[in-house]
Amino acid sequence: MPSGELLGCALACFGAWRIASARPRYPKRRGVYSIRRRGRSGEAVWHDADAADVFHCEPFDGCGTVHEVFEYATKKNGPRPALGEREVLETRGEIAADGRAVEKLRLGAYRWMTFREASDRVRAIASGLVDLAGLKEGDKVIIYADTKRDWQLAAQACFRMNLTVVTIYATLGEEGVKHGINQTGASVVVCDGKLLKTLTNVIGDCPSLKHVVTMGDPDAAQLDKLQNARVFQVSLDEVANVGAKKPLAARPPKPTDVAVLMYTSGTTGAPKGVMLTHANVCATMSGLKDAGDFTNKDVYLAYLPLAHIMEMAAETLMLALGAAIGYGSPQTLTDTGLKLAPGTRGDAPTLRPTFMVFAPAVLDRVRQAVQAKFSAAKPALKRLINAGLAAGRKDFENGKIGAPFLYNAIIFKKVQKLIGGRVRVMISGSAPLSRETQIFMQTCFRCPVRQGYGLTETGSCGTIAAFDDYSPTVGGVLSSVRISLRDWEEGGYRVSDENNPSIGLPRGEVLIGGPVVCQGYFNPKNMFDAELEEKNKKEFSEIDGVRYFHTGDIGQFTPDGQLQIIDRKKDLVKLQQGEYVALSKVENVLKQCPYVAMAMTYANSNHSYCIAIVVCNEAPLKKLAASKGIKGDLEAMCADKAIVDEISKACKDACKAGKLVGFETPTKYILTAEPWTPDNDMVTAAFKLKRQNIIAAFKSQITATYT
Repeated sequence: MPSGELLGCALACFGAWRIASARPRYPKRRGVYSIRRRGRSGEAVWHDADAADVFHCEPFDGCGTVHEVFEYATKKNGPRPALGEREVLETRGEIAADGRAVEKLRLGAYRWMTFREASDRVRAIASGLVDLAGLKEGDKVIIYADTKRDWQLAAQACFRMNLTVVTIYATLGEEGVKHGINQTGASVVVCDGKLLKTLTNVIGDCPSLKHVVTMGDPDAAQLDKLQNARVFQVSLDEVANVGAKKPLAARPPKPTDVAVLMYTSGTTGAPKGVMLTHANVCATMSGLKDAGDFTNKDVYLAYLPLAHIMEMAAETLMLALGAAIGYGSPQTLTDTGLKLAPGTRGDAPTLRPTFMVFAPAVLDRVRQAVQAKFSAAKPALKRLINAGLAAGRKDFENGKIGAPFLYNAIIFKKVQKLIGGRVRVMISGSAPLSRETQIFMQTCFRCPVRQGYGLTETGSCGTIAAFDDYSPTVGGVLSSVRISLRDWEEGGYRVSDENNPSIGLPRGEVLIGGPVVCQGYFNPKNMFDAELEEKNKKEFSEIDGVRYFHTGDIGQFTPDGQLQIIDRKKDLVKLQQGEYVALSKVENVLKQCPYVAMAMTYANSNHSYCIAIVVCNEAPLKKLAASKGIKGDLEAMCADKAIVDEISKACKDACKAGKLVGFETPTKYILTAEPWTPDNDMVTAAFKLKRQNIIAAFKSQITATYT
């Protein structure tokens, strides 16, 4: 953009300043987020500053089960929009550049189901399911599907009839599906038509399975396999039709009944089934409700896996508050979505949500994509962009949201339109979010980007940062939670570290306690697992009458009661000379290098240094190769010595800027161009690294690097 155009645009924006909307305002923080007390057993315990010594267990008075919460929300918000999905106008196949067949969708507007209509559909599905399979209270129904409206409706139907919803990730594959069916002994699977092939491949090894309820359009060949295996198949619409004709009264669950048996994606070994009662889920809703200022005017974009606790917690909270939930998918999220036909708008710009939840890996990719567009700008505009980013960083450090108005109007408004232009808060969870990504995203999208901390075993609850909190923490303790720190001598972390002048903060393993803590890992007698039983004994304990889960994460509390996650017991590796390297800490620093899309640090205790495996960012990699006259495909570029040397230097510079000490900085680097995804089993559905799988895939390179 010529400088004259820039000046004209700036003057026009300045002239409109008085009538433009002001910088967003958010509730002011309390004096402290959490306060510390001494437990009866001598433990140091932190709790929400407003909750005193009482756990907040119900999102609304008298709502102690998920069924009661949904009934309450329906009664209060009957005619309001509840659940929306986009109409599929056209589906067509195309051949990608690498020869793969890809599906392209032309999508229309969102079509909404009101709370009253959703309730009617839930009642019909609930009655139909019981009629179909003769399900009794406490029986288990598996939902094996991508995130969609029918997933939520089927789950609410199960809650209405006191059936346990069993969640299995769409990416777990055949072994994970078989394990879930056989361990639970489920007779009914509600299955996405697109995933039916995986189910039919293992059906012969699942004797308990009698009924498959399909969503979407299943393949005829897969339906034939079900028939040949003597498994009865029916569509969810047919189930609802039967239920509408044969309505059954609800079988309201008790708070102590198990609502969800959630199989974790598992970074190692077989997935574990986490047992969450209705009381656990309601306590989660209560804690999250107290932490935010969400209302029934909010619009939430649902696209992360509903089989993951973070997405389930967000959706149940939005439903409870009467907010509208619009469903999308990662492949159709923005206008450049991989599965969108040309000219089709993405889910986010179509829905224009006010609230979104992200995994850090997704935010990292968004940041890298925006940075790539910024770097391609003409010199004059690039100078303005850099000035805007610098101003945004300064404002962040001064406790303000986004960049100053002028920069926002000229530069960042276009970025905000990528996700609809009216998102007022982003929450990140499931893994650590880098400080640089947080500042960049908050500057570009002009809304709070905050971290939450929790686990499947705690219903996703633990802490969450307030909207006006700019500290490098995961926030204060939620009102339905207590947190205790326990000394970990091997790693050198102790609560008494606050008395050490060089540290000054209490440190230790994070224990999360309260009504959010699950009932343990499912371990039936027919498939009894001694190792799982040992986990149930070691990872859960009682302190002063409160049930706690031992997270394995290492944390420290700041003076105003905010938690920082600083390490993880499993990620700590001792080098040959006795120094400990925190693998995830190094990985978060490496992601600040523009060449790095993903990274895994590897340390062998027989050596004095660590190495890193890096998934390269495609655009910067190609640009670097072109500057050096290097040709070939991406993998060939990654193997070229000149490329390896250049990117290794850039990674080491990032480590230095990130203040890693010498032994923490990887000495050697292995480069690859293939992204790590749930599909190739290198990461979980929540994009956590599957370290053993990555190590196995790069075994020969690791051996050669250490030789």
